[in-house]
Amino acid sequence: MDFKYIKKEALKRAIDNDICEEWAARINHTVNVDELLDMYIEGIDFSFSTEFLSNDFFRRNLKGHMEHKGIFLDDNPILENVKKIVCLGDSRLNLIGNQYLVSEVFLRDKTKAKIVAKDSAFIMVDIFDDVDLEVIANDSSKVCVNVYKGAKVSFKQLDDSYVKIVKKKTKTFK
Repeated sequence: MDFKYIKKEALKRAIDNDICEEWAARINHTVNVDELLDMYIEGIDFSFSTEFLSNDFFRRNLKGHMEHKGIFLDDNPILENVKKIVCLGDSRLNLIGNQYLVSEVFLRDKTKAKIVAKDSAFIMVDIFDDVDLEVIANDSSKVCVNVYKGAKVSFKQLDDSYVKIVKKKTKTFK
């Protein structure tokens, strides 16, 4: 993996997609892949709305180096109590969130996912494209799902849990 190439290409793609000067400078000052991936997640609205880093870019340059940050492409992660998750491509996510977990989940492309929330967990989910999501909420857990055009969600709400579905009128973040 050539970090200098990855950073240079990411910066070029971001500038081509009209990233602001502040964020361009931040990308330029990253010193390793982890910092670049942290920025990808922190700026997920820009990342998803522009797709400045395509799935092909991830596949060629970052697959095998991003999963520890919670970013998965064409993968089948089985996770418990992870705070930030991004699934791309043809992923199959199984997530259990329990205890007092607070989590953000972003699902795109053709991802299929099952999220089970328990105890007092709070999970915020944004789904896009052709994502198919199943949510099972138990105990006093809370799950909020923002559903963008094309995505589908089904859910079961048990005990004192609460599932909120917000249907968005756009294909991605605005």
